[in-house]
Amino acid sequence: MAEYSGDPSDFKVYWFSRDLVAASFGGYATKEVDTLKRLSAHLARELDKDRPLTDSDVALETQHIEDTITGSVSREYGDDISKRYRQTEDLVERILRRIEEPDDLREFGIAIDAVVRTSEVLDIAPSFGASQIVEIVDETLENESGALDPAAAYDALFNVDFEGEAYQLGAQREPLIDYVHEKMRELRSDPYVSETEVARIVSGIVQEYERRAGQSRASTAGNVLETALQHIFDRFDIPATGTPEHFGDIEIDNVVDGPDGSIGFSCKRTLRERFRQSLSREAEIGVDEVWFVSLLMADVSREKLRDIGNDGGRIYVPRDSFVWDRYRDDEGLSYALRPADEFIRDVASFAGVPAPR
Repeated sequence: MAEYSGDPSDFKVYWFSRDLVAASFGGYATKEVDTLKRLSAHLARELDKDRPLTDSDVALETQHIEDTITGSVSREYGDDISKRYRQTEDLVERILRRIEEPDDLREFGIAIDAVVRTSEVLDIAPSFGASQIVEIVDETLENESGALDPAAAYDALFNVDFEGEAYQLGAQREPLIDYVHEKMRELRSDPYVSETEVARIVSGIVQEYERRAGQSRASTAGNVLETALQHIFDRFDIPATGTPEHFGDIEIDNVVDGPDGSIGFSCKRTLRERFRQSLSREAEIGVDEVWFVSLLMADVSREKLRDIGNDGGRIYVPRDSFVWDRYRDDEGLSYALRPADEFIRDVASFAGVPAPR
């Protein structure tokens, strides 16, 4: 087994990159792109000189880094030191502690280029938006003759989640491949950079890229399912608000309000523990019941089904899941546990709107 080294000095490109975009340091790299580009160009010029840098040169460059980064941020806000300046000072402290020799300056320059390029890639990467969501929902709901199948509503939500994740991953991965190929070719052209060092630097860039890309995917995942659920309701003429609502610590993705009853919906990839936030609070939300749609079964347990049932709510799961097979004949759970293919018909029946055919 290979010996593990968690020494930050072995992965400075990664740590420089992470610090430059960290929210605790004000997300500096996402706000001061031009400053960082100028700083990177300056470091490249200094490192490209015919003579090797001395300790005095390193000291001068670290002072230049400090002056450049702190000088780009306003020191005061009102009558006090600005929070952003304090965050920037903390960032500089982290950076300077990592710079001990000329190679560290080179790695800092690589990290700057990496975070700037990552931001550019994430900004231009195609996003999984409403048009793609609508197309997937329609393709899933419509049979060959164009008629709508209400039993396919859950499948439509699942397909949107599944294909949306793949779409975003692909859109973010392709420009990363181009960038990594370019960076590897650049590093390998340097006779003083070993293959091991190339791998170390590139792996740090990729790790930080994926962390930021994953955050961007997570931030849009909820909106994707909310959009899909509303379009499903639209296709079956079910009256719904179409907008998520927050009630303190409760988030309801949509509300259907019909002549016979109102339902609040929580449509998520996983149930987790947050489902309990909406239990016993229908009056506060302004609905008769709260229903759950969970696309993954890992968090659906007997205890959670019982809690949902005791509150008069429901959760919809696929008939081919072990959860349905295991608990469908349990009379104590019969109201709470419902088959996914009956979701739309149940919504229409409970709300008192025309049932889909």
